Amino acid sequence: MWSDRYYYLNIYKDKSLNTHCSTERLIYFLNDFPELQQKEMYRFGNADGLPFVDMWLLFTPTLSSWSNYSTDPIKTNLISIVCAKGVYGRWELLQPIFVKIASYLHWSLVDEETDGGQEDFILWKP
Repeated sequence: MWSDRYYYLNIYKDKSLNTHCSTERLIYFLNDFPELQQKEMYRFGNADGLPFVDMWLLFTPTLSSWSNYSTDPIKTNLISIVCAKGVYGRWELLQPIFVKIASYLHWSLVDEETDGGQEDFILWKP
């Protein structure tokens, strides 16, 4: 999906979503980021004063078929991120956070669709 106001990003091992991580350990790791706040059990957002972030920890069979209810207390195979871009966000503050998360998992950070129309553009990979 493309928007002039938001990035639609994903963190996953590969598009098959056959690899998962421990949801509990991931939540523990994410709670160490002062830039993020846990909003719900499997949902994180931006801390006050930072650009908009909405991040979901998901367990789903496919990239194209999930909802906010596609969660699992044991395993996560996809982190879906919507965040502000352009004049609405400051990418230079957000990107390092997402790269640290992807690095921790040894997964890729992927833009669903770039401003140039390229789908599944890898922003960072191990």
